Amino acid sequence: MKEYRFILAGYTRRSNKGVHILNISLDKPEIDGLNSKDTIGSGPGKREETPYMSLVDSDVRDHSRLLLNIEDPSYMALDADKLFVLSSGDEGGVKAYNFDRKREVLRPIGGVDMLGKAPCHLYFDRDKSLIYASNYHLGRLDILLLNEDGLSLAGSICLEGRGPISPNQDGPRCHMAIKDPSDRFTLVVNLGGDRVETYYIDTEGYDLVSSYHTRPGMGPRHMVFGPGGRYAYLMGELDSTVEVLAYDSAKGILKSISRVSSLPEGSESFTGNSGAAIKVTKLKNELGKYNLYVSNRGHNSLSVYEIGDGGNLNFLQNIGTGGKNPRDFALSPDDRFILVGHQDSEDIVLFERLGDGRLLEGKKLKSRLDEIVCIIPID
Repeated sequence: MKEYRFILAGYTRRSNKGVHILNISLDKPEIDGLNSKDTIGSGPGKREETPYMSLVDSDVRDHSRLLLNIEDPSYMALDADKLFVLSSGDEGGVKAYNFDRKREVLRPIGGVDMLGKAPCHLYFDRDKSLIYASNYHLGRLDILLLNEDGLSLAGSICLEGRGPISPNQDGPRCHMAIKDPSDRFTLVVNLGGDRVETYYIDTEGYDLVSSYHTRPGMGPRHMVFGPGGRYAYLMGELDSTVEVLAYDSAKGILKSISRVSSLPEGSESFTGNSGAAIKVTKLKNELGKYNLYVSNRGHNSLSVYEIGDGGNLNFLQNIGTGGKNPRDFALSPDDRFILVGHQDSEDIVLFERLGDGRLLEGKKLKSRLDEIVCIIPID
């Protein structure tokens, strides 16, 4: 048997109640007297090995339960023993909890409320004990400090800029802040200003290091770094593209290399799509390559790419997600599966990755969870 656990959070405007734990198990039926563990080899060196579990020939069971009843937990950040959750209650805030992974129990640490509007993204800087809360509506990055007394507001960075698309770009829109792989700089994605800014941030303050401007109207939403940290991938919410960027970790500078559509060829006339989540595998596939995945809201699909030479992306596949508005998804800890939630339907769909990174048709789980906008795997 192979088991996976995920934390899912979403808006609470309909049937959802907050943050959930989802448990998924794949059990291989007995075949010709063999159970789910086969003995490999013989003699002193033999070992038992759990074979690859496929959705095609496995019994799949899933169960979800409410972990935290909270208003509109639109994003989360998970550390080894802590969970940070956004909430729109109390005029927008961030809550911190100790998280017992084994017992799946939360214990409150503290929180910061009255941020003006609810943030849209969280990132925990473990080295500095700082939490970066991206506030889309206020165009601001709030920097929170975690210590023995709980959470406190350490400072804020007010972004600038605007773009050509109204109303999304009528002013700055802070959508994400993440650390680079060297753990030195923090990169802040400004959807409204069509830019990504690199900062050095510590408990004493911050300094702007560099600023990268995208093409007008891209509306950058989220970004991820590729393996090794030499390349970054930027998801355009407003133009449904992924931009490939070279990254100079010594100077914190981004430089454009190439750009691909997040939609399949022939979709040029499709309207009403917006780019959402973007993720990269931790492990190489069977061909020795890494894969990148993006979700498309409106088109309701995942696009699959191979990361090639020089960081460039090679399109492999576009596949429907089986629901409406796939705002977030997550790779399983072993990179074998992708779990997709939907903001505008109750469909929770599990996809199996093939050897080259393409996806088999998804399997809808029995668990039905509405308004899902954030998914985190539990290692």
